[in-house]
Amino acid sequence: AMLSLSAIGAVFIPHEWMNRIHERMGLGPLPDLPMIGYLARSLSLFYAWLGAIALYVSFDPDRHLGLIRQFALTGLAVGVIQTGIDLLAPVPLWWTASEGAFLFAYFGGLFWLSRTKIAFPHSQTVQSRQQ
Repeated sequence: AMLSLSAIGAVFIPHEWMNRIHERMGLGPLPDLPMIGYLARSLSLFYAWLGAIALYVSFDPDRHLGLIRQFALTGLAVGVIQTGIDLLAPVPLWWTASEGAFLFAYFGGLFWLSRTKIAFPHSQTVQSRQQ
């Protein structure tokens, strides 16, 4: 949640900062076009919004267990699709490998935890399924 929430800062940074980051990542100059800024800022805002929802859900995970599982499963699907997008883009291989690995590890771990008593000791759904 906190990592996604931190994306809110990118909504407000000037193009020059985005360009500097882009160049330091070895991706060359970032085009100074309206759609580039729009997409970068919109995606950052979307990540921050998802982070806010994840933070809210984290305060009562037993109550939101179904949502957490759905988030994990759809996150795994997003990982597959995002890896395909990365390969078509094409972004550097290190980008594709690190992004894909992170998404699969994070959402796979979240799904696994959502099905265990370890993460949800009070959940009736998890307890009844494991008996």
